[in-house]
Amino acid sequence: MNEQNNPILEVKNLRVSYHTYAGEVKAVRGVQFSLEKGQALAIVGESGCGKSVTAKSIMGLIKAPQGEIKENSEILYHGENILKYNKKQWQHYKGGECAIIFQDALASLNPTMRVGKQIMENLTNHDKSISKAELKKKAIEILELVEIPDAENCLEKYPHELSGGMRQRVMIAMALVTNP
Repeated sequence: MNEQNNPILEVKNLRVSYHTYAGEVKAVRGVQFSLEKGQALAIVGESGCGKSVTAKSIMGLIKAPQGEIKENSEILYHGENILKYNKKQWQHYKGGECAIIFQDALASLNPTMRVGKQIMENLTNHDKSISKAELKKKAIEILELVEIPDAENCLEKYPHELSGGMRQRVMIAMALVTNP
């Protein structure tokens, strides 16, 4: 099989459980799919069926000891099982290779930080050598890309000063700013 037909992402037998005071809750049981370059994938289902848990698993956001990705689960990114990543590999992967946009932007954005600072912080997490002027320029460019009017002024606003749609666009900008 040539590289063009190799999946970018393969999820095999994904099983995720949460350990609660009432016992084990099996949130995801045997999810499988693959995604090739140029493809889009929609995961749909009723509330509580495991869509968010699947996405959080792919992003490395299942936290032990409450959450557990079960043995024999595989999440292959370009053929490499990300579940075996070390801390440095996870840091590169999250935001640099893969990003997530949460539905509730107000809960996901830091209410005490201006929007521009949050976008620029995401950039510096992946490139420490970038200058302040370049950070601001890139933050404005990404806000313009997601069609935020008056992007430069938006940098100075707090999340609560934006509409729900604008906050969602900021979340999209934050996910795209490192060009995952």
